[in-house]
Amino acid sequence: MAPRTALLLLITALCSIRAHAQGCSDAGVCTAGPFGEPPLLLGDSAAVTNEPRHLMRLTFSYAVGEQGTTVIQEVAELSLGLTRRLGLHVRLPFQQASGELGSVSGVGDPVATFSYAAWRRDPVLTDGRRIRWKGARRLDVLLGVKAPSNRADATTDDGKPLPMPYQTSLGTTDLLAGIHYRHDRWTVALAYQHVLKNSNENAFHHERWMDDMRALGYFESPFLQRANDAVARLQYAVPIGRVTVQPGLLAIVHLGQDRRLATPVDSNHTHVLSAAVEEDVVGSDGLTVNLTVDARWRLNERWAVELSYGSPLVTRTVRPDGLTRSLVATLGLAYRFGR
Repeated sequence: MAPRTALLLLITALCSIRAHAQGCSDAGVCTAGPFGEPPLLLGDSAAVTNEPRHLMRLTFSYAVGEQGTTVIQEVAELSLGLTRRLGLHVRLPFQQASGELGSVSGVGDPVATFSYAAWRRDPVLTDGRRIRWKGARRLDVLLGVKAPSNRADATTDDGKPLPMPYQTSLGTTDLLAGIHYRHDRWTVALAYQHVLKNSNENAFHHERWMDDMRALGYFESPFLQRANDAVARLQYAVPIGRVTVQPGLLAIVHLGQDRRLATPVDSNHTHVLSAAVEEDVVGSDGLTVNLTVDARWRLNERWAVELSYGSPLVTRTVRPDGLTRSLVATLGLAYRFGR
């Protein structure tokens, strides 16, 4: 019992620490469909024999972003098991961002995905009603889309353009695709996020804020065009009584350099110049590696409390998309229903 208690205390401590590294959050695909669902409780036979196939979840997350910006999200999720293998997942966030330059709140980018269990072998029960996980495996294929809720063009009350950490949308329409494989207690996932359409009209640049030196600490992002992402995740599930803890690593590779306008607005800072040219954001490509810990406490057959934590170990040099996070801590309540 002592090692289990120590592990729980470690997780609690991790969730209370404000890490000082930067560059953690993903652009959508890492939490889409089965990628964002903690495993079944390993010690509960009901999780194997009679698991409801539909899921509703409400999560609350607290994150520390660029220049200490506070980002709070409430996310409503619905997963429907259309068949034993085919699932539909819808995710709708509401986000508030506040910091030294202002505050913004609104609906975030919705995500809708289909997942298909191309190969599954469920755990089995022994005569003693204990779960035998050896040989259990499942391969899910995911395909979906993330839509923009706005053009990432929020401003202060006096009309100054706010940087991307304050925006509730990335301003892009993205294709999401991936595979998610679970073998015994190991989980491996590979995913790809491709920008189909860029609608970003963010106008933040330092010149507009020359009367406020605090703005110089933020990355410029006028009419930002994000590059695509590739994602890899590795996790291992550990049963501790009625709790399943799943530590892991999450790697996000930004496959190219982002682009932005070099001279975005006229002297009045209101209209895009016809002669404006695009430029690469040097240093915006590369690798981010995050430490993650997920925990799921199954209250009964239908209800579960979920916790997650993430912070970066390796970061990209330049992150103009506003997804910098020094930590993300999430609390969720999940309800399973249907058969």
